[in-house]
Amino acid sequence: MRRLLSLSCCVYLLVAGGCATRYQDLLRDRDAEIRDLEAKLAGARAESEDLRRQKEEAERRASEVARPADASASATDAQLSRVQDALPDLDVRRKFGRISIGIENTITFDSGRTDIKSGASSVLRRVADLLRSEFSDRRIYIEGHTDTDPIRKTRGQFRSNRHLSMERADSVARWLVDEGKLPESRIAVVGYGEYDPRASGASDSSKAKNRRVEIVVGEPFGSQ
Repeated sequence: MRRLLSLSCCVYLLVAGGCATRYQDLLRDRDAEIRDLEAKLAGARAESEDLRRQKEEAERRASEVARPADASASATDAQLSRVQDALPDLDVRRKFGRISIGIENTITFDSGRTDIKSGASSVLRRVADLLRSEFSDRRIYIEGHTDTDPIRKTRGQFRSNRHLSMERADSVARWLVDEGKLPESRIAVVGYGEYDPRASGASDSSKAKNRRVEIVVGEPFGSQ
C-alpha cells in the first residue's frame, strides 16, 4: 500500500511538473506573440503617420500649383469687371487666376501672315492704354494660339503651328512696345500652337475661337 501511494505521488508530481512546464511554455509563447503584435502595431502606426505626412505634402504642392506663383497676381473681381467694361468686344476672362484678354486672329492677322493688320491698331491701342493704367507694375504675357489645321500655304516659312503662333505673339508684343509704349522688359512671348484650345471640336466657329492671341496679366514685375 505504501509503495502504491509512493508511486501515485511520483506520478502526480511528474504530471504536475509537466503541466507547470507546459504552462510556462504557453506564457512564453503568449508574451512572444504579444511582443510581435506590438512591434507590428508600432510599424503600422509609423507607416500610417508617414502616409499622412505624404498626403499633406501632396495636398500642399497641389494647392501651390493651382494658384498663381504670386498671390498678388490673382485677379480680383473688381479688376476683372473693369477690364471687361473697358474692352467689351474682346474675350476678357479669368485664366488660372489671372486676367486674360483674348483677341481673335481675324482682328489682328490675315491668313498665314504675322504682320499686324492696319485695322487692329485701334483695338491694340485700347489694350495698351488699359495695361499702362491698370497694370503698370505687372509682367505681361503675350500668348499665341492656332487651330489644329496643318500649315499648307506658308509651310516653307513656318516649321509648325507653334512656330506660327510664336511669331504672331511676337508681332503683337512688338506693337505694344513700339506703338503702345509698354516697357519691353515687362513683356514675355509664348507660342502654344494648337495645344491650348479655347473651344473643342472641328467646326469653323471653334477653329476661329482657337486662332487668337491672349494678353495675360502676370505677376508683379521683378518678383521671384
